[in-house]
Amino acid sequence: MHPVMKMFGMITKSLFGKRVCKMYPFVMPKYFSGTRGHIEIDSSKCILCTLCAKKCPADAIVVERKDKFWQIDRFRCIACNACVDACPKKCLTMNKQYTFADTTKAKSVLKVNVEPPPPPKKEAPPVAPATETAPSSPSA
Repeated sequence: MHPVMKMFGMITKSLFGKRVCKMYPFVMPKYFSGTRGHIEIDSSKCILCTLCAKKCPADAIVVERKDKFWQIDRFRCIACNACVDACPKKCLTMNKQYTFADTTKAKSVLKVNVEPPPPPKKEAPPVAPATETAPSSPSA
């Protein structure tokens, strides 16, 4: 077959065939249960335990207890879900929606200031109620 005829066949097939691409962002994709998009943090639950940073194989997470912040470098994150599984307070979640493309590396670093919850108040030991005793009368 002549190359021009092959090209004409491909053009005809493309014009009248089924679409290969979806109309994203006008038509939102359907996410399946295992889709991994990006990590999100609920800073109100975070206790700055550093377990997520220790479990991250890409070293994308930095936790500073002294300065009270949690930070993730989205260029380094491989969306493996190890930090989400390691978090004892379940403050990290995997959002199924992908992040937008970044043009600079500085925009891809998410830094969250975290105020750790106050320590639990220790209850004072119960005090026994005072018992009233009648004053003893002196006997003569």
